[in-house]
Amino acid sequence: MSDFWVLAKKELKNFFRDKKLLFGLVVVPLVLLPVLGHAFTMGLEQAKGTTHVAVANFDNGKYGRLLISVLRNSPNVSVVVVNASNVEEAISEALRLNQNVLVVIPPDFSKRLESNETATVELYGIFTTISTGMKESVSAGRISAILNVLSEGIAEIKVKNLGAKNPNAVLHPIVLKSESVINGRVVDVSPAIVSSIIVSQAMTIPLVVFMMVMVTSQMAAGAIASEKENKTLETLLTLPVPRTYIVASKIFGTAVMGLVAAVAYMIGMKYYMASFNTGTTGVSLQQLGLTVTPLGGMLFALAVFLTIIIALSLAMIVAVFAEDVQSATTLVSAVIMPLAFPAFLLMYTDINALSPVARYALLAIPFTHPIIDYRHVLMGSYRPVVFSVVYLLIVALATLYATAWLFSTEKILTAQIKWGRRKRI
Repeated sequence: MSDFWVLAKKELKNFFRDKKLLFGLVVVPLVLLPVLGHAFTMGLEQAKGTTHVAVANFDNGKYGRLLISVLRNSPNVSVVVVNASNVEEAISEALRLNQNVLVVIPPDFSKRLESNETATVELYGIFTTISTGMKESVSAGRISAILNVLSEGIAEIKVKNLGAKNPNAVLHPIVLKSESVINGRVVDVSPAIVSSIIVSQAMTIPLVVFMMVMVTSQMAAGAIASEKENKTLETLLTLPVPRTYIVASKIFGTAVMGLVAAVAYMIGMKYYMASFNTGTTGVSLQQLGLTVTPLGGMLFALAVFLTIIIALSLAMIVAVFAEDVQSATTLVSAVIMPLAFPAFLLMYTDINALSPVARYALLAIPFTHPIIDYRHVLMGSYRPVVFSVVYLLIVALATLYATAWLFSTEKILTAQIKWGRRKRI
């Protein structure tokens, strides 16, 4: 076993010496993704700044003046009343003053409200540059909310004048209170908010699994292909150690790096996806009672590790048939990607809602199990995760056996696939 650890340390040292590899596996997900999420948060905070509103008031009644007064007294709103004879002039003046929104009050605004008719207010979101559009969207939404509040207030006054003792009960006879039941526990959070949080998790984990599988597979394939390309594989196989140790050490070294990459991507994606909930839901998984316990974390990490082992074993088998690193990369992508891609189906579908044939077909693919296991872990349901780990262990042992058998034969030196190349005459 000491020979195995010598070879395993050699593989890990080779990986850690490659600064570009460490940068892509650890630095990028741990630094770049949180920075991108922070940039989104900063953009959202900037968009929530003061909304500059230009108002063109073509109405001479009291309700036009009331609307301007409400806008001026609203927080984070700066109001400028522009002098214009028509909408086109008002737009030109708003552009000159660099306003975010233009509100146009029509001439019959007060008259219609006093006649108990519906009055219309025109709102123009002003885009001066093609950027994210976040500030314009937030500004328009803020003014729309203010107008809705004013509309509700005027409606209550009108209903009260008609003799209603409780105007709110007339305007809103039915009030809906939305709560959620999670794991048999009532949570005072609407199902829409819970769904948005779950969707963010459903998008994060498949991306992490896909990146993890593809990156580790490319690493393993490159390690074997470079040995063949540099003619060092023959020397490695002549060492007085069992070939199974050589296989195990390469898989172990790459698996450790893959597990580090998986953890880094999960942490990075967690901060990245959390930024999208800033200022919207304000609810975390812990508040919903969806937490990863130490037991759940251990089972999930084991499922991820076994998935990496399977991907590495398949990649090493495929890499044996490649002539160089470039062809190994192409072969691995052609084999691994179709197996990992179905995991993206779980972004939008519930596996329990699929037909039995489709459900068991997805469960037969090892790369879908970490996605499903993570959801079970959040819900505190560990029995399906245990069955998943057992299945992944069986598949991992089978692929490891196939890899070890291939390395024990001379096919590892002679096997080749002419990937798109013509034989020379």
